[in-house]
Amino acid sequence: MSVKFDFSGKNFVVVGASSGIGRQTALELSQSGANVLAIGRNLERLDELKRCSPISLIKHPPRIFTEQLDVLAATADDWSRVLENFTSVVGRINGGVYTAGIWGLTPLNSFDESLAHKIFATSFWGAVNFVQTATRKKFSDGGGSFVLMSSIAGDFSGKSLFAYSAAKAAVQSAVKSFAAEIIRGKHRINSVAPAIVKTEMMTNELYAPSEEIISRHLLGLGTARDVAGMILFLLSDRAAWITGQNFFVDGGYIVGSYA
Repeated sequence: MSVKFDFSGKNFVVVGASSGIGRQTALELSQSGANVLAIGRNLERLDELKRCSPISLIKHPPRIFTEQLDVLAATADDWSRVLENFTSVVGRINGGVYTAGIWGLTPLNSFDESLAHKIFATSFWGAVNFVQTATRKKFSDGGGSFVLMSSIAGDFSGKSLFAYSAAKAAVQSAVKSFAAEIIRGKHRINSVAPAIVKTEMMTNELYAPSEEIISRHLLGLGTARDVAGMILFLLSDRAAWITGQNFFVDGGYIVGSYA
């Protein structure tokens, strides 16, 4: 049995769409009929994603628009510019997804302060700036749905991960606060907290999980598709009564950690 979403005529923004979960989410939204603004740093990968947008056998094919943006350097004007470029063509957005993030070890006694700040700024402040701009009436229809990327590390921190874990915990807390504010525009917001997902980053020996960590995932390591399914559900009207929540998509990691 498969679940299919219909986002025909809807407009969504995906930040961090160059790779991983963001790329998969942008692609699935497009395949489900939505117009998608894919934002990322790697223009070459964004262009490749745009070429994956379905164009055959569809009377009005969905489109993927791309914008190159560094969330660490982006100003309020930069966020407004990329959203205005998109909405001026397709109309106001119906929601957005923020998946941008970086990972790195930050042991207390020898951490790289620059890296620690970059980790936190990418996951947290970038998300804050995106939500602040995207929920403005100028860009977003009432009733929009937004999803931010957290991690199981936000609740179950590991050794030498204080910056990453703190950033993801901060995202979860911010979502609860944002939910109480953006309801004025009839918007919803939630976060998704995956365990370890097979992405390009995980192929790097520096970031590769140990066999012990892998074994805690009762269903094995996840894929970007596993997480994108939850994101699309939260964007859909079937989640219209859900806001301010965090959802674990962990392949049984939390249960496996106590087994």
